[in-house]
Amino acid sequence: GGGGGGLRMLTGSCDETFNLWGYTDENGLTQELTSTGQDLGVVSMDVSPTGEFGATSSLDCVIRLVRIKTKEVEQIATIELPAPETWQVAYHPDPSREILGVAAGCVGGLRLYKSGVLDDGLKREICHIGPKPTTQASAMTTPPFALGCAFDPTGTKCAVSHSDGHIALYDVESQKHVLTFAGHSKPVRGLSFTADGTFLISACDDKTCNLYDTSSKNPIGSLNGHDSSVLCVERSGADGFCVTGSSDGGMKVWDLRNRSCVQTLSEHKEAVWSLALHEGAGRLASVSDDRSVCVYAVLQQ
Repeated sequence: GGGGGGLRMLTGSCDETFNLWGYTDENGLTQELTSTGQDLGVVSMDVSPTGEFGATSSLDCVIRLVRIKTKEVEQIATIELPAPETWQVAYHPDPSREILGVAAGCVGGLRLYKSGVLDDGLKREICHIGPKPTTQASAMTTPPFALGCAFDPTGTKCAVSHSDGHIALYDVESQKHVLTFAGHSKPVRGLSFTADGTFLISACDDKTCNLYDTSSKNPIGSLNGHDSSVLCVERSGADGFCVTGSSDGGMKVWDLRNRSCVQTLSEHKEAVWSLALHEGAGRLASVSDDRSVCVYAVLQQ
């Protein structure tokens, strides 16, 4: 809903639950539901473009697909994996495609699933495309762990970040690797494309965010200013801004046009793990290890 009215949000936690929240500017956040169906902590969640469906990724190696109803969340399907082969999940931006992208955890790379297939007896996996580090050591036997996953706004490309710092860009239609982005050597935990899809922003344990032209493997600039690991990044509409969250609890708003920090937010006292923007309503939400959820008004620049 516009103006911050009638919004809803899902949050997941390491306490093996996820919560459904309602939000209005008048009443703030209201917890509508707590789900306890996970055997281990929830590490990632996403909501479909229509807001009707959601997906959770948990440490019990299960992806759960849910239907979001009024004050109710119904589990409709599960994808059970033999090992921690799932981390961040992301829905394709075109709801008619019914595709779920998954950072493939310990096997690296990208997994694509048919999110509209609800019968567990039918084939749901579309493909698994492996990681593509810039240098492959001949003695390497274990692939880097896939952490972050993000579709570009058109849904034609999907980027996956890894524990060794490399970010692989994949073509969704051809199901092939397109490009490997260099520039980090520590785990990259979050990714976000700009609204026009021209640039990709990374959030890395090296305390920086790199800005990549999606046609070039090397960064064209970086965002520097956090004092500890950057855990998440979210673009802020079509006006050239983004927001980042850090392990020290700090959040920063960046102007991508000159790569400068324009605001620092300090509401959280511990690590900020995830950010979500509702562009239509102009509201940004953050979640933290301090067990709090904050909602901010995003002002037009």
